[in-house]
Amino acid sequence: MSRRRARAARAVTVALGCGVLAACGASPAPQPPTGIDGLTIPTPSAAPADFVRGVDNPWFPLAPGTRWTYDRYATTGSETLTARVLAKPRTVTGVATTAVRWELRRPGRRPSTLAVRWYAEDTAGNVWWFGQHVSRTGPRVDLLATRSWAAGRHGAEAGLVVSAAPRVGDGYVNGSQPGVVESRSTVASVDAAVALPSRTYRGTVATHDLSPLEPTRQVQSFYARGIGLVAQQTTEVLSVELSLVRVRRH
Repeated sequence: MSRRRARAARAVTVALGCGVLAACGASPAPQPPTGIDGLTIPTPSAAPADFVRGVDNPWFPLAPGTRWTYDRYATTGSETLTARVLAKPRTVTGVATTAVRWELRRPGRRPSTLAVRWYAEDTAGNVWWFGQHVSRTGPRVDLLATRSWAAGRHGAEAGLVVSAAPRVGDGYVNGSQPGVVESRSTVASVDAAVALPSRTYRGTVATHDLSPLEPTRQVQSFYARGIGLVAQQTTEVLSVELSLVRVRRH
């Protein structure tokens, strides 16, 4: 990778709306209820009747066959990751979930699977994370949840990824199994702009993600309408950035 490209890749510019900044002035006006209100997160018992087949939330659409290609940059180098929605559902604690396979791609080598993650959308349009199977080798896809887990096993519970109508200030657990997955997201903006080497995305939903299992690590995730995850910025001793290169739909 050229020095010029490396510099451009690291220069991920993020602009958040006034809803995030206390310096913007008066207290924000009351906001209407969204799909997150009244939910039990994480859910101790997911009822299959509460979920629909497939995931079409506009901030996290998972149409079978869709593949996202990302470049991930760190001070130690760069790598290309892909995420692809699998056609066959995976049943987790009685719920038919949509599986997404993440792979590491290197020139001249066969892709290697890093993780398979399972999601389901409820009847209100909220997207839940039901677990993941993580490979024992290779880089970690989720830097806040690096181990395998599945809702309904060993006390694990499904948590929320993105709501049907994201609202600034909403906070929720992504998944719960003590000592394994304890990550949590808070919506920081619903009109963030993200300038990536490939293009600029406006009006994205930005979340601030944390986990007590990784106390020195903070992640900001950005979701674009109709596309899904377009970027992540990880702050720690070693900075890591993930940026979408392209998305292909079948």
